[in-house]
Amino acid sequence: MPTPPNPQSQSGLSAAAYAIISLIGLLLGMGLLLFYVYKVPDLVKSGVQNQVFYVLLIPWGLSSAAFLFGAMRGYARFTHKHLGTTLELGGPVVLFCLVVYAGSRLVPPESLSLTVRPSCKETNCLPITSGVISLRYSDVTRDENIGPHTEAIFKGIPTKFLGATISLRAQIDGYDDKFHEFKLSDVLDLPLEKAKSHLRGVIGSVSANAKGIRFFIDGRAVTPEWDPNGNFDLFPVEGTEGKSTVRLRVCMTPDLEYDDFVMLGRPADISLNQVAPSLYAKICGSP
Repeated sequence: MPTPPNPQSQSGLSAAAYAIISLIGLLLGMGLLLFYVYKVPDLVKSGVQNQVFYVLLIPWGLSSAAFLFGAMRGYARFTHKHLGTTLELGGPVVLFCLVVYAGSRLVPPESLSLTVRPSCKETNCLPITSGVISLRYSDVTRDENIGPHTEAIFKGIPTKFLGATISLRAQIDGYDDKFHEFKLSDVLDLPLEKAKSHLRGVIGSVSANAKGIRFFIDGRAVTPEWDPNGNFDLFPVEGTEGKSTVRLRVCMTPDLEYDDFVMLGRPADISLNQVAPSLYAKICGSP
């Protein structure tokens, strides 16, 4: 049986030239592979990790074909017949197609995107358009920002976790930040409660007359708890300790004695008579 003709015998390139071409393809493939590994987190977030992986296969296929069929002078032929149609491939293109096909079988399964929509459980709340949502599944924890459409989108979640138990946490100023468990689907609503904090401080000079003092947080009357030294504790106050600021007004009937903004989580040292006695009289109950 005659030996199939080797197209490489008619080429003007030497085996060394093909070896150099193969080396260049190998180095290019290794460079793209390192880039892929380094950028995997960003690629997963954007949902294009699989498409980029296919690009990696091209230099590897070219390098393998150039080495085996150019430097090593190999030969291959592939013929496929189906419904009267014949496909015949020969030479380096066979190995190139085999490498790309074999590599494509290594591509991870299709992934899904999760859209999280945080909302306030209470009435008269403003839409939540800022903050961070944390997603935890298996041993993976990811964070995504809430966009202007009140959604946080997590891309590139393996489909094998569909229906599995996951945890979501909202890091939003003024809202509770504990984890909530859900079954993974493509869209999840995350109802949130307003954060409740303590506002503590001291009015040492008037501890004996504590019963005549009234507190208002952002215009809402709050009843404090007192200790013998004049320390007070106001609870619940909406907001996050160390982040939220509220307006505190202290009245000693009938006058407003203190009016200022204070940070939750920082002890407030109240000095009375900071404002004129007649100012904001209606807040304190005077006509």
